[in-house]
Amino acid sequence: MSDAVINWEAIVHKNVRSRDMQDAGNVDAITGDIVVITTQGDREEYNLPKTEVDGFNGAEVFLKVTLAELERYKV
Repeated sequence: MSDAVINWEAIVHKNVRSRDMQDAGNVDAITGDIVVITTQGDREEYNLPKTEVDGFNGAEVFLKVTLAELERYKV
């Protein structure tokens, strides 16, 4: 489905999908070991560890967590 992320800067501004294939927002920034994800509309922000990123297919970033599990990383 997707390859491991090698160039973390390449995923900035890419769409994010949760493990249950829900739209989880966009990658806003990479800060150290954290991927900053923001949602459209209500502008929620999540600080997700890089270890929770499953892969990147060139267009979308895929997470190891479901949309519900992403809530624990809400800022």
